[in-house]
Amino acid sequence: MLSRVLLCIVLLHQSVLVQTLDVVAVLAEEKHKSLKLLEDTLKDEGQLHGWTGAVKVIKLNDTNPITALDKVCSVMSEGAVLLIDMADPLTGQLLRSFARSTGLPYVTLLDKATLIEKDFNPDLHLQIEPPGSVLMGVVRDVITHEHLTGIAVLYDNSFDLDKIPKRFLTGLPAQHLFQEIASSSHNATLRQLYRLEDNQIRNFFIVANKENIKTILETASGTKLMDEKYHWFVLTKDMSITCQGCKTHGRGTVLLFTGQPNNDIMQNEYIPFIRGLSKYISTFTADGSNIDEAFIFDLMNMIGTRLVNQNVDQSVSLNQSDCYSVTGPEPEVYNQSRAFIHSFVNRSRNGVFGPLYFKDNVLTQRLTLSVKRLTFTQQAQSTETIGNWTAERGLSLLDTSLLKPPGKKKYKIVVVPSYPPFVIPKGNNSFDGYCIDLLHEIQGVLKFDYELYPSPDGLVGSMDDQGQWNGVVKELMEKRADIAIGPISVMAERENVIDFTVPYYDLVGLTILLKKPEFDYELFKFLIVLDENVWLCIIASYFLFSGLLYAFDKLSPYSYQNNRRKYENVTPEPRIFTIKEGIWFCMMSLTPQGGGEAPRALSGRLIAATWWLFGFIVIATYTANLAAFLTVSRLDEPIKSLDDLSSQHTVKYAPHNGSAAMVYFQRMAEIEQKFYSIWKNMSLDDTLNPVERAKLAVWDYPVSNKYTKLWETMKLSGFPHSLEEALTSVKNGTFAYIGDAAENQYQTMRSMENCDLWQVGEEFSRKPFALAVQNGSPLRNDLSTAILQLLNQRMLEKLKKKWWDKNKVKCPKLENESEGISLNNIGGVFILIAGGAALALVCLGFELYFFKYKPKQASKNYGVAKSHSKANICQDENGARKQNGVSNGGRAPSEDSQVTPSVERKNGSSLNIFNRQKRGVTFNLGDSL
Repeated sequence: MLSRVLLCIVLLHQSVLVQTLDVVAVLAEEKHKSLKLLEDTLKDEGQLHGWTGAVKVIKLNDTNPITALDKVCSVMSEGAVLLIDMADPLTGQLLRSFARSTGLPYVTLLDKATLIEKDFNPDLHLQIEPPGSVLMGVVRDVITHEHLTGIAVLYDNSFDLDKIPKRFLTGLPAQHLFQEIASSSHNATLRQLYRLEDNQIRNFFIVANKENIKTILETASGTKLMDEKYHWFVLTKDMSITCQGCKTHGRGTVLLFTGQPNNDIMQNEYIPFIRGLSKYISTFTADGSNIDEAFIFDLMNMIGTRLVNQNVDQSVSLNQSDCYSVTGPEPEVYNQSRAFIHSFVNRSRNGVFGPLYFKDNVLTQRLTLSVKRLTFTQQAQSTETIGNWTAERGLSLLDTSLLKPPGKKKYKIVVVPSYPPFVIPKGNNSFDGYCIDLLHEIQGVLKFDYELYPSPDGLVGSMDDQGQWNGVVKELMEKRADIAIGPISVMAERENVIDFTVPYYDLVGLTILLKKPEFDYELFKFLIVLDENVWLCIIASYFLFSGLLYAFDKLSPYSYQNNRRKYENVTPEPRIFTIKEGIWFCMMSLTPQGGGEAPRALSGRLIAATWWLFGFIVIATYTANLAAFLTVSRLDEPIKSLDDLSSQHTVKYAPHNGSAAMVYFQRMAEIEQKFYSIWKNMSLDDTLNPVERAKLAVWDYPVSNKYTKLWETMKLSGFPHSLEEALTSVKNGTFAYIGDAAENQYQTMRSMENCDLWQVGEEFSRKPFALAVQNGSPLRNDLSTAILQLLNQRMLEKLKKKWWDKNKVKCPKLENESEGISLNNIGGVFILIAGGAALALVCLGFELYFFKYKPKQASKNYGVAKSHSKANICQDENGARKQNGVSNGGRAPSEDSQVTPSVERKNGSSLNIFNRQKRGVTFNLGDSL
């Protein structure tokens, strides 16, 4: 009995002295459950290249660090030379701390984000970048290359995204969401996808294993989420995926990123190794391989080589009770561990999916991914390799874009139906105009087909008080259209629900369209100052007083013509008032020139004075009325600005119902009301002290209510529902239309019918025009690129010139009387001058006729010879004076004496044929005849 006890003691002592050289690998729960070949790959002794130790795999079923440490300690009681950490982040921190305390080297296959500063011990720590961290770089490169936004990344635990920070897309100008795949059930997955779609997600990245990928794709294949406007990107560590539902529904295009293996190593090393693990996988092929499992194969071969080459013979062994009281590493063990870790530096190995090499003190793998386009139809699934990806070079594609499918795409385009010259309806969903020409040019650049249809309500789109949209914006939001085209203003509230391309047209503001003011143009405007009856009375008075002057001068014994001797030596010689002289006197009395010599008789002078007084009153009255008439017409100022429009009450005004102009005035009125409420609340705040309240009360109403009044007036006026309705109201003269400047300008120049319209006011609320697409649509970048290309080719300038100069009419210039009297109103004065000059010419003709030709005719009729007549007319002045002296009773004639030449007829009578006044010289032809 005693001998048996002694034998047991000896055997126990020998077991304590013999230490194993094992490698301890700790696997998180999701690792050993999802990677079926991982444990067998780790345990296979063939990878250790004759190493005497084994690999002890510890599979964790929870995240309790104490439980994990207890399991490690139980394994290490026999001795260990290396710890491979593939645990969860919290457990890993405790295990790595334990390894540092014992001097045990440790390898971490974890993302660096899960490590703390103490973990990076250069003597004990071998940091390995897991393949999943490398692969996530392709997601960033795709987003950058395609300028994507509205992105969702759906992941499972195969990429550890559930445990590490989602740092891979940090800094990208793209809206993105990370979501763990909900479950494998169809309904839960469908709900998750539709929630993402409601959040304007159009680009889906599935980062998962092939089972979860199949579930998501088959769920989406029966919905609109497989339409062309949605994009699906699949990144997996498996070599292939399947989607039977995609074939059933016959729709869907998927971009697949999978590992591109080294065929030699795959066929000659890895596949034989996997087939030798178990009889159940004897038919294993490359399609069943997984990047993580293949990476462990490469890593364990590398570790086995290092263990053999470094001749590691010192292990760390601890009893279960000593795990929590480790005093520190043994020097021999620590030195051995340091030599082992340093032996990996600058080492490399050709792996199954790429070489393993050191980079920045980290062991990583240079993975090459194959980029394939999978197109599903009801007949088959087609696969097209379109490029590859590496972390160093990024994407290398056969085409310029991942998203460009074979053949032309076809888009549904909604049009703002009537907005000339941008969109002009032609009937049967056919349109013309600037935007349609622009669409044709973009089509030539991007090579796509399209289907046009008008906006159901004819509007661009505005949001009501309940947050509901209408117009083309609603069509885009509800996914019925891919593109919206027309004069769509870029507005902040619209950008919240749709995306805009770069502007294709200049900044366009709002202006006012009015009927031109009607000015009464009168060529003889100076005549309409007085009533017709007044003018008739003035003319009658004029001729009456002309006759009275003649009559009074003829009848008065004190007039000059009846009392010549009294005025013989008076200078200037008084005038004889004949009918002609009376008319001339009354006319000249009304002018600044004056009437000239007045009558000599008192009665005649009273008549002249009466006429002068009458003329003074008439002229003063006419001048005053003319000035007042012109002043009143110039005081009627036309509307020229929004302020002028708001300050009058005759003309109603409003923008198009549902237009951007309507939204502008509504928002401005709301802002004024909000500011007023804020100021009012501050002024009435009882918590303020009296001094502060007094300061606020200084200004009774610090916020203008200009737009509030405008908005209220617009609501009372009513908003026109179409451009034609607005133009009809404007032409009636009692309505002003507030619309886009480009639209108003076009209306004033397109036809002579609209020449009575004019655009007034400076532009306000200026915004550019752009095309609109669905929120997150990749079409935004394509369309923007095409527009910029057309802009550089000056095509947009040509289109603008075409549509603004097409059928342009030149309307007559509007003459504004407020700036001065126009020729149309004062031209009668110049006609009067021309008429007076013409009348003078006629009189001159008569005078020449009577002077030259009348005497000749008279001489012929009465036998007077031409030469004799001229001789007597031109006889010596002294002889003439003598004859005249005799005839005047021996008195020399006065300077202004009248001479009446006469011709004696054969019967003894005489004929006065020539009258001429010449300073007292009398010509008498009677004697010679």
